[in-house]
Amino acid sequence: VCLFEAGRGSLTQDMYRNMEHFDVEVQAVIMAAGHGVRMGCLTNETPKALLPMGQHPLLYYPSKLLEKWKVEDVILIVPEAEVHVFAGAVALNGTSVKFDIVGCNTDEDLGTADALRMVAHKIKARNVFVITGDLITDINMMEFADKHRRQNSSLTALLVPTDVAFADMDSSKLKNECGQEMVVALNMKDTRLCMFMDKMDAENDTVDVEMAMLRKMSHVKLSARYYDAHFYLVKKWVVDYVAANRSLKSIQGDVLPLLVRRQFMDPPDGVPLLSFMDPPDGVPLLSSPDVRTPDGAAAKSRSAPVRGDASAKNTDVHGFVTLSWADTAMAGSLSCDDQDVEEMQPSYSCYAHVVDRPGTVCIRANTSTLYTEIGKSFCHKKLDVFGVEAGASRIHKSVVMKEKSQACSETVIDGECKIGERCTIKKSLIGKHCNIGDKVRITSSIVMDHVTIEDGCSLLNTVVCPNAYINEQSSLTNCQVGKRYTVTAQSQLKGEHVHCQSV
Repeated sequence: VCLFEAGRGSLTQDMYRNMEHFDVEVQAVIMAAGHGVRMGCLTNETPKALLPMGQHPLLYYPSKLLEKWKVEDVILIVPEAEVHVFAGAVALNGTSVKFDIVGCNTDEDLGTADALRMVAHKIKARNVFVITGDLITDINMMEFADKHRRQNSSLTALLVPTDVAFADMDSSKLKNECGQEMVVALNMKDTRLCMFMDKMDAENDTVDVEMAMLRKMSHVKLSARYYDAHFYLVKKWVVDYVAANRSLKSIQGDVLPLLVRRQFMDPPDGVPLLSFMDPPDGVPLLSSPDVRTPDGAAAKSRSAPVRGDASAKNTDVHGFVTLSWADTAMAGSLSCDDQDVEEMQPSYSCYAHVVDRPGTVCIRANTSTLYTEIGKSFCHKKLDVFGVEAGASRIHKSVVMKEKSQACSETVIDGECKIGERCTIKKSLIGKHCNIGDKVRITSSIVMDHVTIEDGCSLLNTVVCPNAYINEQSSLTNCQVGKRYTVTAQSQLKGEHVHCQSV
């Protein structure tokens, strides 16, 4: 895959010739089985990953990102009861990604680590992207993968400063809702991840610092202003470790903090520091004269024992650490030191890929407030991220808009909509096949497909689900209207979530 074939200018020509033997393939896992409990009535009948955002469902955006960077082997984890719904959706999502759709039982209390454990047997690649299905981002995945490769990282997490993630939003209003501000300690030299914990776990605004970390890291920066995008790149052995330890429920809450903490600790007695896998048949070991370090010296010879069975690992994380022959060769080739690879490398290491460029889009639509804010704040600024081509009209050519109606330049209106006279639509997303009457005002709202809004209505900061019907002279502010719900005439609703009762 091109993500792990680029950026090799620092390797010698001899090493580059042997790259064809490296196991460089990569897989991706998209987590899309969440209940969406913080989405209000929006997810009562629609899975969160299939909620519309602009002209596509949320799932389109991580899929399109993976397609752009040529990640083609993708496992999609969805609710078991919705497998057929997702199968139909991905067939129409406009990407070339081929999904292996796996259903999980959402009646059980399953976390992201549980979901990853379910598909561990399907993961064969050395490196695995784990990405949430509600993430919208335009990051450069080449830089992400190159950071992971150059540092020989076992786990690399995508972190974004909150002022970048929440740019153009009311961050004081949103940060408590998203619940993803983390307390992070980074080594200032190379962004080695030295501490990772939820800000909510810091009692009385204090944190405990491991002495094992302080002994090895002389200069770290502690900050509570990073946003965890739930986008990780991990080595295969990390997946194996999660599969073997059923006490781990969440990647963010359990796996990542544990791996970050344990990387600075010595392994228990009886667990060797590193193990190495044999190279493919016909490929020389590192002692080959064709494989040399940058100063021209032959790389040192290494034995290649393969790790034993699971019982020998005693479920300690160090017992699962495995460096493939490719990892070992690359570590040796990138080092100018004359040391053994074992001496150069710790048992494993975790890093952060920090994206802090102003204007970067990297945020999750994981609460109803964020979903609405993303719709009104980002769509009009970076429409290429949302699948609208540069220079394309934001109002579909099939839209029928009567005289003296206006839609500002920050509004997107999808196909087959009918809009009456003297309507005003600002900073809003209007779905397909909507009928909007006369003198309707819609501001900073999301109106999904097949919605009818009768004359004289006003919507502000409101989300309206498909097939809803809003009768005349109604006013809705900061509301959610559920699927197929009918708002009675002259209703005055503020801050309400209204939806049909489940039968």
